Amino acid sequence: MLLWHVGIWQVNCVIFSMDHKYNIKNVLIVDDEKSFLLSLVEGLRAYASDFNTLTAENGKEAIEILESVEADLIVTDLKMPGMDGFELLAYVKKNHPDVPVIIITAYYTSEIKERLEALGSFKLLEKPLDFKELVDNIFAELATVSKGYIRGITLPAFLQLVEMEKKTCTIKVRSRGRTGHLYFNEGNLMDADNGTDRNEKAAYDIVCWDQAEIEISSFCKEMGRNISGSLNHILMEGFRIKDESERSADKDPESVQSADDTDLDSVLLEAEESVQHEKSTNPEDYEEEKKMATLKDLLNEFAKLQGVTTVCLVGRDGFLLDSIATTGIDTEMIGAIASSGFGASESMGKQLGKGTLSLTMIEFENGPVLFAPVGEDAFIVIIAERDSNLGMVRLKLKKHCKEIANAAAI
Repeated sequence: MLLWHVGIWQVNCVIFSMDHKYNIKNVLIVDDEKSFLLSLVEGLRAYASDFNTLTAENGKEAIEILESVEADLIVTDLKMPGMDGFELLAYVKKNHPDVPVIIITAYYTSEIKERLEALGSFKLLEKPLDFKELVDNIFAELATVSKGYIRGITLPAFLQLVEMEKKTCTIKVRSRGRTGHLYFNEGNLMDADNGTDRNEKAAYDIVCWDQAEIEISSFCKEMGRNISGSLNHILMEGFRIKDESERSADKDPESVQSADDTDLDSVLLEAEESVQHEKSTNPEDYEEEKKMATLKDLLNEFAKLQGVTTVCLVGRDGFLLDSIATTGIDTEMIGAIASSGFGASESMGKQLGKGTLSLTMIEFENGPVLFAPVGEDAFIVIIAERDSNLGMVRLKLKKHCKEIANAAAI
């Protein structure tokens, strides 16, 4: 049987060397039950055009393979002679942290659960194994996480998807010569580093990087939670800090510097002092200060977002109250048209028993249109392009709708 095993390994090595130029993935399966291993190899032959199947009978053999061939996914048993699955997982975590692992075991106890949690987050399938479930999980891992580069979506929007899907992953972000990492466990942002800082400080910086190239792997390398705030808080606070630093630079042309070069320590200190000031200020005075912000300035917060072309504040009667448009669109017309769409959405929610409308979006071929109520007597209309950052639009709506209502006295 050892000759058979070596034969399988040699055949797969040949397949790898022939198909590597086509980026065929390599799946390494580790199990000491030879009959079980053979049945898996036979079953997976049907997917030879999608990935190579490499085999090992224990952790030691698996490491020998990993030292000579790049694996894209490891499927391993836990109980094996010689070097068992736990020792293999520790080696993989240290030496190949980007390689995802699927664990298959017939002995899933509370003790095993604790040992696995100490090593990291892994996909686990119990024996007797459902072959279709295994295949589905192999394709899912290979398709979505193994050294995948994400393009065509903004970083904040992608991070919100990770949170919504409760993904466990490490996200590497590259932008303008800088590299940062964001660590997620089941959709929770656990930690961050940007090469110089860690934790919230690094996260505030990274989420604002533009022209970002995103690379995702299926392991959360930092399992301890060092970031206490929610992702929405990190996004909003990060962009607030960036906005403040840019406004400060505009006031003093001689001190203009890029956002990436901003001294975040001083900005964070100013932000903390600002929060303390707000807490100590009389609430009525604070509300008056907010009302002083002009309506144009608030609407401009949306117009500055990626892909947003038009922002209109419309009364429920369809009359335009104020607007900002970067194109030649007739904003008066938007008010009349949008009024019926907003009213229909609100009516549908009431009839379905869904409560008060907070946001509605209509997706068109060339981009979305969003409606959100502002106070009791108006609503905001946002027209955007297909590449717009919808995540940031939602955040801005949540942050500024009350301020807009105050500024417009509605």
